[in-house]
Amino acid sequence: SCNNIFENLFFCCINYDLTNRQYELYINLRNKLSIPYNQEDPIHAKMLQDFFNNLNDIIPEEEDKESENINDSNTISTNINNESNPDNNLIKRLSKKVGFQNNNPSSDFRAGGLCSLEFMNYFAIHHKLELKNILKEKYFSFVLTSINLSFCFRLVLYLTNIINIDSTFKAYNLEGFSRRQIKFFSEQLENESQNMKSFFFSLLSQCLIFVFKKYQSTIEYDKKDENLVKINSINRYVISCFGDVINNIQKNENLEEKLRIKLANEINGIK
Repeated sequence: SCNNIFENLFFCCINYDLTNRQYELYINLRNKLSIPYNQEDPIHAKMLQDFFNNLNDIIPEEEDKESENINDSNTISTNINNESNPDNNLIKRLSKKVGFQNNNPSSDFRAGGLCSLEFMNYFAIHHKLELKNILKEKYFSFVLTSINLSFCFRLVLYLTNIINIDSTFKAYNLEGFSRRQIKFFSEQLENESQNMKSFFFSLLSQCLIFVFKKYQSTIEYDKKDENLVKINSINRYVISCFGDVINNIQKNENLEEKLRIKLANEINGIK
């Protein structure tokens, strides 16, 4: 199958670098992060419902002054039974605010898959204050930025089962990480083998916070289209920062802490 071809090519590139255990963990994480979002799956719909419930905790209705201006066309359809359906009023109130593009989230999750929704839920649970600040910004789409960031990180780390990976790199103006970087990242995964997905999302969270802070410091808020282009540029920049951290990480060092320090220094202009 195509997936087996990708897996074999990947193994050929790094089989002299990773231990069998590291390779096993790497492929295991890739498979967990490569599940497509399926609006017909009640488990996926429950995750979407959980996301909106988490948003409701962060932005109660009485705090959302825009709620009365969101009409029925913004309702997100999950195409499943009512028992699993997220509350329609809650969705009408928050879907546009959080950045969904239309009434069908499956189209927004096309690139990022279920991983993107899981990451958004992770961020909403672990970074409530940061998310509340993000949602105050009119032209910063939390949904689209999260999807784009999670997809691009999976891409450069080869944690994806995309077949035409070279053309995808070109489309996103990215390059895959080197074998040395993959090796160092694999060592970190081995240290976090019981919580690999949460570890990956914790790293993404630091990067999303950086993207938003960088956005706030550089964006002209009245130019929506230019803002979206700028956000994608910042996404690519934070990936390069992440690559720099991996290049200099020691086996006994904490990758998340090193990344946090690196990004804080970038915001403050410290080289």
